[in-house]
Amino acid sequence: MTNYRHGQMINLIDEMNSPLLAVEPQRCVLVRHRNGECLRCAAVCTTGAISLGEEGIVVSPEKCIGCGTCASACPTGCLTAANPTDEELFGAVEAALAENEGRVAIACERAFAMASGNRMKRDSCDATAPSFVPGKIAGATSDGRPLVGVVCLGRVDESLLVEATARGARSIQLISGPCESCPHRCGGALSDEIIVCAETLLAALGTPSPIDRIRLQHASDTREILRLRPTASAQDDTNAVNAATVADASEDCLSESGYPVAPPTGESQQDSREPQFAHVQADGTLPHFVPERRLRLFNSLKALGTPAAPTVTTRLWGQVTIDTELCRSFRMCTVFCPTGALAKFTDADGTFGVEHRPSDCVKCRSCEAICPAHAIEISEEVFAVDLMGGVTDRYAMRPRAVQHDTPHTIWHKAQTMMKTDQVYER
Repeated sequence: MTNYRHGQMINLIDEMNSPLLAVEPQRCVLVRHRNGECLRCAAVCTTGAISLGEEGIVVSPEKCIGCGTCASACPTGCLTAANPTDEELFGAVEAALAENEGRVAIACERAFAMASGNRMKRDSCDATAPSFVPGKIAGATSDGRPLVGVVCLGRVDESLLVEATARGARSIQLISGPCESCPHRCGGALSDEIIVCAETLLAALGTPSPIDRIRLQHASDTREILRLRPTASAQDDTNAVNAATVADASEDCLSESGYPVAPPTGESQQDSREPQFAHVQADGTLPHFVPERRLRLFNSLKALGTPAAPTVTTRLWGQVTIDTELCRSFRMCTVFCPTGALAKFTDADGTFGVEHRPSDCVKCRSCEAICPAHAIEISEEVFAVDLMGGVTDRYAMRPRAVQHDTPHTIWHKAQTMMKTDQVYER
């Protein structure tokens, strides 16, 4: 990954923009700095549309089927699923919960194909069930749960599962065909991680998990469990979300959370695409952003209550520790942190350093990759109180012998090397 050129990387990432996937190149860890090592999108891509070549990331948009698995894996929100959008998918889930007293089932494309009596080839990515439209209610289970379709269960991330729980879901079934023989099996593996993560977060809050993972092996069994509707087109109107008609006891809690409240589910959003190139801000750092999914997840967790467990370990958050003895006080970690979880501080008495806010961390590991002194470690375990309470850790740093953040760096260095003040600039 050390041979790619920055401009090429931006162009390759930008090629991924399509009706199926929205991309913000400047959010990508590999675009923000050349030492980045994140390849999570390529690792989970179910069709090989994203791969690693000799010159870096290789994007083949024609292979993309819009399953959204890469968006679930991306820590920074560089990739946003659009088949369906998060608003459309949660809208269908919320409508299903209202229709059946808090119970819903979400099934993948292969489960739909098996239920319709069609076979999905190992190397095929085409939908074969006539009623299958991602993000729509297209049937029901044998026990009456409305059935929402997704291309792959890797599309269903923690924010949807936890938000549905916060809004009163009593049962969420996640149904798939046999993942081990599926062309989307990478997404199935990610789905397992997401479920564990969501259940861990709910357990940390003392909230029972409503999530039930079901793997179907035989078409005959599938057809007994899933009852598909003749067509999904008739459901377009019924799946529209009307937030005013759905009781939401958590609304006040969400508005009082430490994060800004995410836009109401189902509202149309204007195109807010960010510029390709990230311009350095006044404080010397690149622009910060918190993925909308993360906002929704955090707001939902706040609505569910206070932590019942002292610590929590998930794929989503990390605890940054800085060894101040090794640290060279460059504060480069703050420059490239995408969310501002690491930020500079300077007190009135001249004390300066870096502060870390665990709740803003997305565990992209940019700080680890960029630190020249290898003074940063990210722990998988985060104190739940710190996470939910927005606690900030501070690391005071030693003054630098050479003032790299002034316009006179060479002058200062010459003074230091020559051990004299008789160095003049013109």
